[in-house]
Amino acid sequence: MQLSTLGNIISALAITTTILQFFSGALVCKQYVLNKTTAESSSLPFVCGILCCCLWYLYGSYKNDNVIMIVNIIGITLMISYTAVFYKYTFKKSGVLKQMLCLLIFLTFIISYTYIEDDSQALYVTLGFVASLFTLVTIAAPLSKLFHVVRVNSTECLPFPMILMSFFVSLLWFLYGTIQDDIFLWLTNLVGAILAIIQLSLFAIYPNKSQSPSLMKNIVE
Repeated sequence: MQLSTLGNIISALAITTTILQFFSGALVCKQYVLNKTTAESSSLPFVCGILCCCLWYLYGSYKNDNVIMIVNIIGITLMISYTAVFYKYTFKKSGVLKQMLCLLIFLTFIISYTYIEDDSQALYVTLGFVASLFTLVTIAAPLSKLFHVVRVNSTECLPFPMILMSFFVSLLWFLYGTIQDDIFLWLTNLVGAILAIIQLSLFAIYPNKSQSPSLMKNIVE
């Protein structure tokens, strides 16, 4: 199989799995609509999603990489939609507006930089570094739950399907980045895949206690 053909297959799979991962936010928003409230949830994951997608879109636009651009246009659209739903049902509307204001100010700064930077290599490195940095911060955020898992010896608080999907998404983008010889893509997603593996390993070490009895019952039956 030629490398270009393999690249096309991997890029198609990366786009598909990433979009499916984006749609996981729809399940969260559905719960907000049904409950008529966001309760104590934060809009930060959606706002960070907008930021990361915008940064990667700018990076893909600079590189003229349609794969990166397409998937992040879809991501931006969905994340804005989720944020709008969150805003409708939250009682912390001022908090959402402040986060969006900070987002707009930061993006305005980054976009302005792309117009005034004359050094193409510096622009490439800056966009790639900033996009990678914020993505890694977003990916690493759930790791704060790992201490809780170790303390209570249970993975009940960890969403196994989402972590598994995150692993496959990171793996596919790592492969795509490797084929494209794009250090920002492959390095960022290599770290993402490793973090996902660490979280997945916890399910073997600390099984979900709440599911253990029902699981054993099903096995016996």
